[in-house]
Amino acid sequence: MQMNQATEVTAPEGANQGATLSSGEIAQFSEKGWIVPRWQFPQDVVAEMREEYAALLARNPQLESDIILAPHQTNGGSMGVIGSEKWLEFATRPELIAMARQLIGDDIILWGTTLFGKPAHSGKETPWHQDGGYYPIRPLETLTMWIPLDDVTPENGPMSFIPGSHRSRRLFSHSWQDGKDKTINLVTDAEHFDESAAEPLILKAGQVSFHDVHLIHGSTANRTDRRRAAFIVRLMPASSLYDHALGAEIGKKHPAQGYGVRPLYLISGQDRAGNNFTIGHDKAG
Repeated sequence: MQMNQATEVTAPEGANQGATLSSGEIAQFSEKGWIVPRWQFPQDVVAEMREEYAALLARNPQLESDIILAPHQTNGGSMGVIGSEKWLEFATRPELIAMARQLIGDDIILWGTTLFGKPAHSGKETPWHQDGGYYPIRPLETLTMWIPLDDVTPENGPMSFIPGSHRSRRLFSHSWQDGKDKTINLVTDAEHFDESAAEPLILKAGQVSFHDVHLIHGSTANRTDRRRAAFIVRLMPASSLYDHALGAEIGKKHPAQGYGVRPLYLISGQDRAGNNFTIGHDKAG
């Protein structure tokens, strides 16, 4: 599925049913920084995603399942992952893109995907953080779509949000915390938020949440007998520039991220910022 040219995602008849955000949902996204829309993935598609995840893990036995970057890349891009274009199909499902348009406009670029495995007994903590501190996107804008492959319970390490923490549209100070028991080590400094205000994201497999790039969020470790895997999609408005040169500079500190060679996919509308759609596409898998 090559989408490095302008691509308009067109839904089959009836596909977008229930995939229109209400004015109340859009207002909640603006106020809180996140929403869970009414639409969710059909269960047969969820089963297919689980099968693809099992196949991905089998192809990449050298990787820990806690965090696998860019499973949609087939060329061994980020982390050397041997991925599958099926993840690109899941990520660009017409219903998702229809809702994304309502939040970030008609011109949309997909620039990343991630799988968080959160395995049983040993699923790592993801400390409080803002995503945007790592991203070479100017102006900084990204919509994250978060899709659980397994039911998310209060016990198995749900993600939690600090509602409204996105509204200042700025990145807060972060400090480094050592420890291999974490998926990330840059943690938002505690003076910037009230942890007691956190709201957990409890979802059934196949539901979807959307959150803003400036929102403070994190998740606890999973010590239960049940995995809590999730598929994450990163979309940016095509009015922003993905700066691959800046990404390469950031990549000196975070080489596994592959920010300097991420392929971009124009999945809706037009590019408005002169983005490069050739980088990362030159090694067909």
